[in-house]
Amino acid sequence: MGIGAYFVYLGWLGHLNQRFPAISEAEEADFSMLMEEVPQKRDSLTWEEFCKDNTIDICTQDKRPDDFLYEESDVSVVKSEEADIEKLQQIVGEDVAEQSLPQEDVEQKLSEVLAIADELNQEALDILYEEPLSENVIGEEEISKFVEQETVEPDTEFTHIYDKDVKTFHITPVRKPPYFGELPVLAVVIDDMGISQIRTKDIISLQAPLTASFLTYGKNLEEQVQNSRAAGHEIMIHTPMEAQNPVDTAPDVLTTKMTPQEIQTNLKIMLNKFHDVKGINNHMGSKLTEDKVRMLAVMDVLKERGLFFLDSKTSAKSRAEEAAAESGIAYAHRHVFIDNNNNKEYILGQLAKAENVARKNGYAIAIGHPKTQTYAALKEWIDTLPDKKLKLVHLSDIVQVLNP
Repeated sequence: MGIGAYFVYLGWLGHLNQRFPAISEAEEADFSMLMEEVPQKRDSLTWEEFCKDNTIDICTQDKRPDDFLYEESDVSVVKSEEADIEKLQQIVGEDVAEQSLPQEDVEQKLSEVLAIADELNQEALDILYEEPLSENVIGEEEISKFVEQETVEPDTEFTHIYDKDVKTFHITPVRKPPYFGELPVLAVVIDDMGISQIRTKDIISLQAPLTASFLTYGKNLEEQVQNSRAAGHEIMIHTPMEAQNPVDTAPDVLTTKMTPQEIQTNLKIMLNKFHDVKGINNHMGSKLTEDKVRMLAVMDVLKERGLFFLDSKTSAKSRAEEAAAESGIAYAHRHVFIDNNNNKEYILGQLAKAENVARKNGYAIAIGHPKTQTYAALKEWIDTLPDKKLKLVHLSDIVQVLNP
């Protein structure tokens, strides 16, 4: 059986056949693929039924005004949009075995095919699940919250707000700065958890105090959350919110077209899919977070449930902090997106920027995603923190100090 049809729905068949001409067209017809999707007609199907048998892009194309999301916690919401790597490995192994190739050729071919599958999977997930993310590093302004601007002398080497020689800088405190302990702390939040089960499993294998933010519509959501928590991760809810650009945000998303009451009703449906969580952050949301009225509606629900809000800062014009302050909600925002480029060296560089923010302000919040190179970078980076005199913590540990 062939492998090319794994990628038909995104137009990659020709690319694979060029790379692997030994795969015949006849073989492709034999294989029932995970990724090849023939859109079904919705007709009288409910949106839940329709989306269970179609990928998210097909599902959202047929969304009607009265469609929202799935109230049943056990429903299979969206068909997977990634190739089944284990199945692919089995099929390729059978294919090359029939050709009686030397073992080293088999291993090389398998490695190449899996690398392509992984790259194309990530491209698909990037397109479907994320709006363009900012490259900016937020944090240079943090110190100004705690000192009078006119009394701060210029300083290019200020590294830690708890420096023992801080008195030499002649600053006048406005209020006591947050204190996180002897070491600067970092929280690394991994967004988009639960959709790609393969990549989610990679992140779960990192037994460290990471913060895992799960989307509200993944398959086997409860099992994945339990496994993540068992690995020492803190669980958050990655709440889909409307973006400025027309992208396939999610089958369940809070939008500016909803009334504040609808925002609250639909947010509660999302939250009811989880238990024992301490906060949420926005998935996309560059448009909704600019709408203060609707963000106030979000904050009202969070206040009822005792949850904090992490602003992913997908918009520089976000009104989330204002809404949180007015509602009395614990609030924090991210400093660095670490993996806009799925390249290990780039990600390690972004993590170094987060380290610098932490040394300057006492803490830093970084956001990444369950990508192959993010996993590889974190696996290497986590063990380096003790020697750097930095501490990895759950996000709630930071939020609690910031919001006494």
